[in-house]
Amino acid sequence: MNILYKGALLGISALALQAITLKELINKTLENNQNLKANTFTQKAKQKTFESVKNIYNPNLIVGGSYNRLDLDVRNVQVVNTTTAFAKLSVNLYDGGKNKALKKQKLYDYEAQKFQNITSKKETILNLVTLYFNLKTTEENIKVYEEKSKSLKAQYDRIKTKYDMKMTTIDDVLKLKSEYEANLYTIEELKYQKTELLQNIKLLSGIEITSLDTKKLPDVKNLTYTESSDIKALKLNLKANEENINIAKSAKKPQLKLEDSLNFYAYSDYNEKLLSDLPDKQNQFSLTLTYNLFDTSSKAKTESAKLAKLATANKLSFASQQEKTDFFLAKRKLQTQILKLKSLKSAVEMANSVYDIIKVKYENGVVDNITYLDALSKKIYNLALYKQALNNLEIAKANYYFKSGIDYKNVLKEWK
Repeated sequence: MNILYKGALLGISALALQAITLKELINKTLENNQNLKANTFTQKAKQKTFESVKNIYNPNLIVGGSYNRLDLDVRNVQVVNTTTAFAKLSVNLYDGGKNKALKKQKLYDYEAQKFQNITSKKETILNLVTLYFNLKTTEENIKVYEEKSKSLKAQYDRIKTKYDMKMTTIDDVLKLKSEYEANLYTIEELKYQKTELLQNIKLLSGIEITSLDTKKLPDVKNLTYTESSDIKALKLNLKANEENINIAKSAKKPQLKLEDSLNFYAYSDYNEKLLSDLPDKQNQFSLTLTYNLFDTSSKAKTESAKLAKLATANKLSFASQQEKTDFFLAKRKLQTQILKLKSLKSAVEMANSVYDIIKVKYENGVVDNITYLDALSKKIYNLALYKQALNNLEIAKANYYFKSGIDYKNVLKEWK
C-alpha cells in the first residue's frame, strides 16, 4: 500500500510538472538557466575585484627572511653567514590618483554587471515567452490539421466506395488520397516543430514539459518609456572608461610612497675582534618621491583609453535611440496585432460558412472535388492563421511590456 501511495504521489508530481503555467516556467528558468547562473558568478567576481582595490592607499605588510653566505675570497671584515628576518610596511601616500581611479573603475564595472544581468534575465524571459506561445500555436495547429485529416479521410472513404461501385472516376479518388497524405505530412512537420520548441524550452528552463497551461497574459495598460537596465549599464561603462583614462594619466604624475622595515639579524663564522658592533636589529624608514619624466607607453595608453570611451559613448547614443524606436514599434505592433485578430476572426467565420455550403453541394454532386478541397483548405488556413494571431498577440503584449523598460519583477507580479 505504501508503494502504491508513493507511486501515486510521483505520478501527480509528474503531471504537475508537465502542465505548467507561463509564470511557473519563467520562475524555473530564472532558477535553473545556466547562462543566468554564469552571470551571477561574473557579478560576484567583479564584486570581489572591487573589494580588493577599495583601499586606495594599498597598504602592505610583508614578513620574510633570508640567508646569505660568502665563499672564496672572504675578507676579515666580512661575515660569512648572515640570517635576516624582517617585517616591512608600505603605503602609497599618493600615486597620481591611480588607485582612486582604479577603485571607481572597478565599482562601475561591478554596478554595470548588475544591470547587464537584469538585461539578460529580461531577454531570457522574452525568449521564453516567444517559445511558449509559439508552442501553443503549434499544438493548436496540430489539432486543426488533424480535424482536416478527419474530413479528408471521410470524403476519401465516401468517394472510394462510390468508385468501387463504378459511380466515379479514379481521378477523384487519387486527388483526395493525395490531399490526405499531404496533410499527414504537414501534421508530422508540425509535430517536429513542437519537439524542437520543447527542446529549446528545456534548454532555457532546465525542466522537461509536455503540455502547457492555456492562460493568457493580462491586457496591457498604456505604458510610458523608461530607461532600461541596458542603458544604465552602458552609462556606467562610460564612467569606467573615464576612470581608465585617469589610470593611464596617473603614470605621468608624482608618486609618493612610505616604507618602514624592521630587520633582525643573526651572524656566524666571522672575526669577532674586527667585527664587534654588528647590529642585532634595525628599523629603516623611507619616504620616496618619484616623477616619471619620460616613457614610451603612457601617451599611447591614454589615447587608447580615450578612444575606448568614445566608442562606448557612441554605443550609448545609438542604444538609447534604438530603445525608444523599439518601444514605439512594440506599441504599434500590439495595436496592429489586435486589428489583425479581428480581421482573421471574420475571415474564419466566412470560410466556415462557405465550407459548410460547399460541403453539402459536393456531397450532392453539384460541385467537383477541386472546389471542395479549395474551400476546406481556406477554412483550415484561416483557422490556423487565427490561432497563430491569438498567440502572437500574447507575444506582442510581452514585447511591449519589456520594451517599455519596466522592471521585469513588476511585470511578473501582473502575470498569473
